[in-house]
Parts: sequence; structure tokens; C-alpha cells
Amino acid sequence: MTRKTFSYICSLVYVPSLKDMNSYTFDDGRLLALEDRVAIALKRLHSSEPTETIGSSVGMKESTVLLVTESFAVAVWQRARRNLRWTESSEMDKFKSMFDKIHNMHNCCGVICTTHIPFGPNWDREKNDSILVQLVIDPEMRFRNIWWGPISSMNQSSILHESYLFKKCEEGGWLNGSKLKVGLDGSEVGEYIIGDAGYPLLPWLLTPYQEEDLSDFKAEFNRRHSRATNCALKALARLRDTWKYLQGEPSCPVNTDTLVEAIHACCYLHNIVIDMEDDAAMPSIEDSYYCEDVRQVESEDAIRARDMLSRYFLTSMPSESGAGLVDAEEDHEVAASGSGTEDKAQAQARPSEEEIIN
Repeated sequence: MTRKTFSYICSLVYVPSLKDMNSYTFDDGRLLALEDRVAIALKRLHSSEPTETIGSSVGMKESTVLLVTESFAVAVWQRARRNLRWTESSEMDKFKSMFDKIHNMHNCCGVICTTHIPFGPNWDREKNDSILVQLVIDPEMRFRNIWWGPISSMNQSSILHESYLFKKCEEGGWLNGSKLKVGLDGSEVGEYIIGDAGYPLLPWLLTPYQEEDLSDFKAEFNRRHSRATNCALKALARLRDTWKYLQGEPSCPVNTDTLVEAIHACCYLHNIVIDMEDDAAMPSIEDSYYCEDVRQVESEDAIRARDMLSRYFLTSMPSESGAGLVDAEEDHEVAASGSGTEDKAQAQARPSEEEIIN
């Protein structure tokens, strides 16, 4: 994390931190400054070490580390909500263009996924000692919407139907932008997000085909769908690898409210790091809890939309099948390794000296 990012996070939590400015001390009686508390909280959220070990390393009690971390998580949740929000229409056009250029997924607006956040190191999904979290992810791996289910045997489909995302999309409040013409007869496909086969197929949520013998256009749709959903797997891997507090390590909280606050805070911090242009490791590992065995519910409109889009994909392919998609992904990787776009450089220039906060 750069000094610029650390300073921004301190500024976010400054106001709510004023009320307990004199509440926390080191073992030698010295008061913790705002920067001390933020650094300790970030260390606790990032570390897989027991809280007692972290406390000893910085000269404070384990209980103080826990209290500082909990207070920080609440402050981030309250003050950083603008860093995790549904995409505005102008920005949605940008993301649709990125999904199109990188993955040839025309009019796609994001990827939906779910993951289990455990209460402790020896968690068991059958015993309901985890929280199921639903996330929508943009092509730059930011989280755009978050919803969590109660401690119960929920699955992807049930948490989706209870979510604010489902309500807004069904009412037409979200994913209501420009439509894509996919046929000579004027047929159109609206904006949509994509998800794995654990989700129901809906007009605004497209899932892969499940038949054994796929036609060419269905197989091509599944190939593009699979590559595009990869950004969700990478985002979840990055979240878990960076904020190990969510991995169920020793002394992970057993209080539901505290864990929910920490989940939101870590997702906000994930976005902040991306927005501030930090270079963080993004391990290429798959989330083992990403797929659920859930009954797929299909509607006629959703099937028609997916079929039309699939046929459109096949007819719009380059002359050499698949070459355009591979080239687009390679171009994106090359561009990502460069210095970034001019507008980003002007809006959020990197500090001249990137000092890492240990």
C-alpha cells in the first residue's frame, strides 16, 4: 500500500475516530494517534497471525488490537460507501466497452458471484458457521454491489432473490441502459450481468448452457462467458489473499455484526486500493466455494435473450475463429502492464515516491 493510499484511508476515518481519540493506548501508556490505529487495523485485517502475536509485536494488549480493528471497520463501512456503489450510466458504458473489447461479451455490465466467509478456522458449511456473500464485479475487478445472507443454509439462488440487486433489476431500475440489436428483424438484448450455473437464468442474468452436446453458437457463448467470469474469480482471490482476516484464521470474530462490518470494510478497501492505483498481487487461484449445486430456474424471455446473443456472437466473430478474443485479451494484458491511460494519470496521479506501509 502506498503512502498516498494510507493517507486517504486515514482521512476517511478521521471524523468518526475523533470520539475515541483518547480511548486506546500502547502498553507503556502512550496514546495511539490516528495513523497508529489505522496502521494496526490494516495490519490485523491483512495478517493471518493471531491477534495476540500482532499485539505483542506493536506493544499493546490483544483486546486493544481487536477494539481498534472493530472501530476502524465500522468507520470504513460508514464513510467509504461511495467507494462501493452501483455504476452510473456513463461509467456503465465504459464497462460494457471493456467487456466487449476484452472478452467479446457485447452489452455485458458485470459478473455476479457468491463466496462463503467463515466464522473461524474450523468452519463447516453444513453447520452454518459462515456468511454467504453475493458480489457484483466490474471488468477492473472492483466490487459494485454487495449483499449478505443470514446464517442459514442459503444458496446462490435464494440469496439472489432476497437481494436488493434482484429487486432493482426486476423493477427495471438497474440494467436499463441501451440495448444491443442482435437480429435483422430488430431483435434486441438489454443490459445484463453474467453468473455461473448456480444462478437462475434471467433476462438480465445470463448463465452458461448446460446441455452435453452444444451447437457451435452455444459453445462459443460458453467460451466467452467462462473467460469473462474469470475476473470475478481473480477479484475474490485478491480479496482473500490481501485481507486474510476473512479466511477464518484464529481469533476471527464470532459475532455476526462484527464480521459483516469487517466484510464490508475489506471490500471497500479492495476498491480503494484499485482506485488509488496500487500494484497488488492478484493470485490466479479459484475460489473453492464459488460454485453451488443449485436448481437452475429458466424463463422463456431469458432463454430467448441468451440464444439471440449466442447466435449474434457467432455471426460477429472474426474470420479466424477465436483469434479476435485471444488478441483482445493479450492487448489488454499488455496495456495493463504499461503506465495506464492519460485520463487516469491526470485524475489520480501516482505519488512520486511510493512508500510501502508495513
